[in-house]
Amino acid sequence: MIKAVFFDFDGTILSHSTMSVPHSAKKALRSLQKQGILVIVATGRHITEIEEFDFCHEFTFDAYITLNGQYCFNQNETIYSNPVPKEDVLAILDHIQEDPYPCVFVEKDRQYMNFYTDWVRLEYQKLGTSLPALEDIQRAACHDIYQLSPYLNHQQEQVLFARTKNIKIDRWTDYVIDVLPKIGGKDTGIQKTLDYYGLKKEETMAFGDAFNDIPMFKETGISVAMGNAKPEVKQIADHVTDDIDQDGLYQALRHFQLIK
Repeated sequence: MIKAVFFDFDGTILSHSTMSVPHSAKKALRSLQKQGILVIVATGRHITEIEEFDFCHEFTFDAYITLNGQYCFNQNETIYSNPVPKEDVLAILDHIQEDPYPCVFVEKDRQYMNFYTDWVRLEYQKLGTSLPALEDIQRAACHDIYQLSPYLNHQQEQVLFARTKNIKIDRWTDYVIDVLPKIGGKDTGIQKTLDYYGLKKEETMAFGDAFNDIPMFKETGISVAMGNAKPEVKQIADHVTDDIDQDGLYQALRHFQLIK
């Protein structure tokens, strides 16, 4: 019996063609909750970005796995917290000082960066959310940082990686990467969330479309790839549904008889 369903946000709940949540997806998520099934978002986004979309003012998820699993919480408390090691944050600050490039620093309740470029503006336009505030990034030296997003090329990435010890890097475009703790990811966030709610793997399902959803699929009982998912994601999924803009989320939940 499925007791919790984990959903990626971009390309799974949120359509990038309309920058909105399809009506069928809204109906499906509400139907799950009415039946007592936990509806949990698992995303690389910060909570402030999620809250910019109207749907998130109409609907409250039962739990939030944000920043690719580094900060997990519900309406009552923090479930799991895994900041980037401080020595690695300091190493990145030093690297930026020597070879300046834009970088987003993400704390629990805020995100900020040092300067904008055309590439930064373009990426945030694609995301459909506001640019982070411009602040003195040296505040990162004395605050917990859960994720960094440097805008740098592959050569700069190699230098950054060589200077750090306990991070991993996910490149999501030619211009920007995500920097996370070496031990962490959506899979870790899901493990901690399952422990918190006392759930077993076989009582869960996950929906996704991107490479960072693959670890999530491995930690849940049933995995569903959206029709707009990457081929590698579809290959390992238990089920492939339609595109997000073709009611894929709703159709898959009906296929597994979780909703009518």
